[in-house]
Amino acid sequence: MKHIVALVLTLALLLGAGALADERADMLLAVAVSELGYTATKGGYSKYGEWGGSAYGEWCSEFVSWCVNRADEAYGSAMLENDYPLQTSCESGVAWYTERGRYITTSGTLKGAGEQFYLADGVSVADRPYVPQPGDLIYIEWYKYNRIDHVGIVEFVTQETDGSYTVHTIEGNNHILGPEPTVVARYSYKLDDPSIRGYGVLTEGLVATKMATGDSGESVAALQRQLKELGYYDGDCAGKFGKATANAVKAYQKAKSLPQTGEADVDTLRSLNAEIAAQQLASELRAKAQAESAAAAMLASAKEAIASSWFGEFDPQDEEAAWARLMADITVLDVDQKEKVYLSDGPNGQRKTYDANRGFFYGTSVAVRVLEEQDGWAKIEAYNDCDELEQGWVRSYRLKTVTPNSTYGMIVDKMTQRLYLYKEGKLLTTLKVSTGTTSGSNADYNETASGEFLLCSATGGFWSGNLWCDQAIRFNGGDLLHMVPAVYYGDMVGGTPDGSGDYSICESALGSRASHGCIRVQRQQNEDGYNHQWIWNNLKYEKNIKIIVWDDDGRKLEELSSDESVYYNPKGGEKYHVDQRCSSVRSTYLPLTEITYGDLTRYPYTELTPCGSCGAPQRPETVSAWNSAIDQAYAELGLTP
Repeated sequence: MKHIVALVLTLALLLGAGALADERADMLLAVAVSELGYTATKGGYSKYGEWGGSAYGEWCSEFVSWCVNRADEAYGSAMLENDYPLQTSCESGVAWYTERGRYITTSGTLKGAGEQFYLADGVSVADRPYVPQPGDLIYIEWYKYNRIDHVGIVEFVTQETDGSYTVHTIEGNNHILGPEPTVVARYSYKLDDPSIRGYGVLTEGLVATKMATGDSGESVAALQRQLKELGYYDGDCAGKFGKATANAVKAYQKAKSLPQTGEADVDTLRSLNAEIAAQQLASELRAKAQAESAAAAMLASAKEAIASSWFGEFDPQDEEAAWARLMADITVLDVDQKEKVYLSDGPNGQRKTYDANRGFFYGTSVAVRVLEEQDGWAKIEAYNDCDELEQGWVRSYRLKTVTPNSTYGMIVDKMTQRLYLYKEGKLLTTLKVSTGTTSGSNADYNETASGEFLLCSATGGFWSGNLWCDQAIRFNGGDLLHMVPAVYYGDMVGGTPDGSGDYSICESALGSRASHGCIRVQRQQNEDGYNHQWIWNNLKYEKNIKIIVWDDDGRKLEELSSDESVYYNPKGGEKYHVDQRCSSVRSTYLPLTEITYGDLTRYPYTELTPCGSCGAPQRPETVSAWNSAIDQAYAELGLTP
């Protein structure tokens, strides 16, 4: 009896290298093997059923999905719902595979459609039955009710001396071949066993199904989506092959110089699948190339930022580290909070520059660092109004040291657009903000200056054009911490706000850069019950609260697990979200559809961009390319991140 090695050679000849087993199968099977011998209780309880939501129910499907999930946890993979369905019934698993063109029948004909064939060479599955690979799922019908009754995992296949094949599986809850109570055990079947109905396969692009007018089901819906992606179909992808679908197929056939039959035949489907595969690959490569190009372009600025930054890397969730920074004494200029102290180019009193936006720091609130002192002069450094680290000289007597408020402190992270509020060493809450925009003609001036500041006065509400910015607290000359603005129209502008302002525009921008330099804070209460109203009510009379505005230059992006949930609107949505009910999305499209963060590297999700409102992370390829560039910058500087 020849083992799997002989089969590998046969499969390579029949289906090509793409059909070979891979590490995904190895990971799943390692978990499945470790579960061999598990026995349900006499009452039918199983841990797999409990995991799936029905502790005493049938559990063959739940066993498979449980093993995939455990493999993801153990190996850091993201196979569940990408390579394998999260199934609580065999029928739902078959539907999941069919929708993706990865269900291969033993009869060679797909229910509701037509003949299946191999895309590689056009040969019918009926003429060359599929030989499963390790890691495929095997679907079985026992009771002849025209439904799938059971599922297992293919462990390996052997070829007998007479040339036939035997399929070896690991299954849970096999009522027919197994004992009672049911167990996790190994079983085997002849390839032509009449109870086998089909396989859910790991390898994409193995088979396609002929379709024509009158056909229906997941395979037709998948065809409609492909035609829509390529611009030949604009109807609903409801899975019914009607006149509109036939016309779309004819249009595609005409464009590709194929016989215009209106039927999805072998040549049409092979052409269509090849074009879709090429489009998917191009999209994925384009996303990666764009990310790498953007990262390479920022390398020089990253090196400069790393070399001169006040901040370095730290975690605002690390309460001890954050509080230590917030409690450290700071040096400020001992003049009025709105007074500009102009820097000299040396210890000589000669003004450094007459640029309206540079060469000065505000008094009372802006923390400066003393670099050296000479003849009654001090060389100081801080971030200017254009968010540039600037140095210059001032008279030493103009400086004073301040001990920050010992009760409260804040960190505003410009990368995540979040405000972290601390009290007595503990992180109270996190709020969404908008700092200064970095786009447009006034980007340099509008960007919120980084650095350390003291909240110095509660100024209340003010107008900025037609924006009413309420409950403002000054922290840097003309920059204030205030409630997200309301937009007013017509005669109200400049008058007294009457409560009818439109908050929706500015609130939808929270979580992204949108202000003119101030820090806008969310108006709606978060889940902890905090908002800017709370800050105003509790902090407006407190003195010397330190606020650190944490620069984003030269910093690494957060790396998320590939199985982390994100959400999108499949009906034309252009963004992905971390909130399934993100306020930036019209309620008609809520709740959003769940995918994984790892899915974003796959077409069509490569076209989605992160939502700023709910703080969605950057795309995976962006994070990877950016962080590699930061590592390179540190290496070239001879520093350690």
